[in-house]
Amino acid sequence: MNQKFIIIVHASDTEGAKAAHALMYGKELHDAGIQVQMIFDGAGVKSLAGFITNTDRPTHKLYQQLKEAGVITGVCEYCTTAMGVADPVLQSGITALHAINGHPSIAEYIKQGFTPIIM
Repeated sequence: MNQKFIIIVHASDTEGAKAAHALMYGKELHDAGIQVQMIFDGAGVKSLAGFITNTDRPTHKLYQQLKEAGVITGVCEYCTTAMGVADPVLQSGITALHAINGHPSIAEYIKQGFTPIIM
């Protein structure tokens, strides 16, 4: 069985537990040898900014592990600007996704065989 998942994180920085669990699920899938990618969209870009900048938090280390493993693959370009976090997020080297009017395309992931998990 060839399973592939795309975790789309919409959980904002005020939903810290949900955003942190998205990271934990991504790590669990990756560690189990299941292909997984994560993108941050909508208010989720604020959570990503927190994972990047709050270096004393356990979520920062988890974010770094997933980024280095190639699991965190993109962020909504439009939303990083709209939410005021473009500088820390885009400077981190995460790919800005902008296929649909500045936003990521879910259809592209579905065409590649990914099952979406939206958090």
